[in-house]
Amino acid sequence: MNTSTLVETVNINLEDFSETFLTCSTCLYTYDQVTRKPKLLPCSHSVCLSCLEQLAALPQNDALSLRCPMCREVCVLPAGGVSALPAAFLINQLLDVMQKQRKDVVPSCTVHPTEQLLYCECCDLVFCQQCQATVINKKCTQHTVIPFSIALKRMSEIVVYRAKGRLRALDQAHECVSQEIDQLDKNVDKILDQINSTFQEVSNTVENRRRDLIESVRVRRDEKRKVLKDQIEAITDEKKKLAKELESCQLDVRSMARQLKAMDSGWERQLTQPRENAFLKLNTNSNQLICDVQRCLGDFGSLAASTTFPGETIVELIDQASTYTEVKLVVRTFDVDGKPRTSGGDPLDVRLRLDDTSMPIAINDLNDGTYELSFRVQNPGDYVVDVDIFGRPIKNSPFPVSVSSHHPPNCRWQLPVELHQPVKVAINGDHVLYVLDTGNERVRIVKETGEVISDLKPPCLVGGTAVGMALLSGGDMAILNWRTKSITRLGPKGDEIQSINFSEFNEPIDLAADHRGRYLIADAQKIFVFDSNMRPQFSFPTRGQTVTSVNVGLDDDILVGTTHGLLLFDGAGRFLREIPIAPEEHKGRVMVSTCAVCRESGLVIAGVVDAKTNKAQLAMRSLIVLALAAVVALAVPDSKLGSIECEMCEMAVKTVVPMLDQDTKDIENAVNEECKKLLHKIPFATGKCKKFVDEELNKIIKELESGTAPADVCKKIDMC
Repeated sequence: MNTSTLVETVNINLEDFSETFLTCSTCLYTYDQVTRKPKLLPCSHSVCLSCLEQLAALPQNDALSLRCPMCREVCVLPAGGVSALPAAFLINQLLDVMQKQRKDVVPSCTVHPTEQLLYCECCDLVFCQQCQATVINKKCTQHTVIPFSIALKRMSEIVVYRAKGRLRALDQAHECVSQEIDQLDKNVDKILDQINSTFQEVSNTVENRRRDLIESVRVRRDEKRKVLKDQIEAITDEKKKLAKELESCQLDVRSMARQLKAMDSGWERQLTQPRENAFLKLNTNSNQLICDVQRCLGDFGSLAASTTFPGETIVELIDQASTYTEVKLVVRTFDVDGKPRTSGGDPLDVRLRLDDTSMPIAINDLNDGTYELSFRVQNPGDYVVDVDIFGRPIKNSPFPVSVSSHHPPNCRWQLPVELHQPVKVAINGDHVLYVLDTGNERVRIVKETGEVISDLKPPCLVGGTAVGMALLSGGDMAILNWRTKSITRLGPKGDEIQSINFSEFNEPIDLAADHRGRYLIADAQKIFVFDSNMRPQFSFPTRGQTVTSVNVGLDDDILVGTTHGLLLFDGAGRFLREIPIAPEEHKGRVMVSTCAVCRESGLVIAGVVDAKTNKAQLAMRSLIVLALAAVVALAVPDSKLGSIECEMCEMAVKTVVPMLDQDTKDIENAVNEECKKLLHKIPFATGKCKKFVDEELNKIIKELESGTAPADVCKKIDMC
């Protein structure tokens, strides 16, 4: 029989406890701290102060002693009388405890009033011992049951604890709000100072202009006054001269008349009329000036405020974070009511850190209540983004961002269309996808959003044996069929333009077209090259490796994927090098299922399948690494050395390439120090080979340092 686990506890009746320990045995009154203070007698009994004073006042008791009312033992009183007796410390402590304790009223069972109520913590049920046997409470037989009084006490303690925690939180909130008010006052004082300073500068500018205008008016006035004053002096001098001649000279009338006539013309021009005028005018457009000033002042000083509440604001990761790619996050701001904000301008403080290392992160205000955060890192790890607004952290800050070295495919290329055995895909300049869907015997043309544009079903797709497709100029496309061993050129609407059957094909599996319009056909053991009119030009073997794919590299080079790796040939079919696609620690064989070249970044991307685990993944190799490896491989072998020289070059490549993969900034040091050191260590390396390698390495280093694009450098190397 299942029985519940009953926790044994001891309940103390408050009244019984008070009567036993907190009541004076003589007067039966409860002790207090006023008139009935508990006093401890030498016999260890406790009596209240009021009873002791009455006992001491009895005539039969000596003034220096009294008998204990409990044991009748004679107790000697101290010099101060009964008031000097020591206090009963234990009773005083019990009084303090009883005064501080909250008195909980524990209800009894309504069915069994004499039974103590119990409480099941798991079921949250209250019942007594007799009620436990009912059908309702049988499920509590496996649970822990405690007395209801204890449960009340615990709950009250929890409530008190939470209330105290809430008080502390409210105290902190009060402090934070007070700090915010202080900060608001400081910001207001700062803005007021800025306003006063700006308008003071405007006032100073206006006052300076006023003084300049007044000064210019006075200067012009003084210039005119000087001219007129000089003329007045000239007139005065002329008057004195004429008066003197009249007084001193005795001239006849005709001579005087001739002299006056000669002087009339000069006087009239120089003295009789003012040489300057009193015209001064201030050219102003007062109305326009006032309007412009009012407009400028109205546009000046727009006050920006924000209702953003950091406690509701969140930061989210937009997409999966990967190394070497831009990682984007978005900060969404909300007000205190949880409503999204529609304006920006908030002072965001964002920090990106990995352990104790801080890293740069960019902030872009989208002015719609959201902020875009972006960063780019090279090392995987668990990064942390701290976002503060107004100096306070947002809701989910710090925000963890796990950056992985794995790069997932972009979800926008996961087309929501029905496909059955798709074997090839191509994209044109308008971001329109062409999918060779062999299972449905069609080429489906799809937008990148997944919207189907059209389906092409030419006769060359019948039977579901088409394995290759390439986009040509003018919207045409080429289809390779392995069963009929044919190549068919189709128009934009799927109409057949040209078709050939080539009997030398063994097992054609892939098709590509370069910028010259040539067709590259991957067969089992070789690569065929046809011209734009589908006429065979040449073919070349793939060094004994089975071909799995073909594509066009930079400068119309030919990339060939095989069951053992990735090979690079020039446009004429000459072998250049093998591109490493697996890490050095990988000892097994890898197969390249597909390959491509990004012409913007210079990255070679290959689909790699591990032969042991049958696991597929993408591999990328930097074009800078390939270019430098090509420089080392260009060392001219001495005719006497033969294959030994090739082995030396291969060792140099294996030494330089891994270092460049780690840090492309150390290109010059890696090449100059490691590669040259390795070449000089080999005793059979000739001086001619060393000199050629040194020259070629210096050329490539200068090209890269001058800012030349890696793709252009690689083209120059291949041309060499």
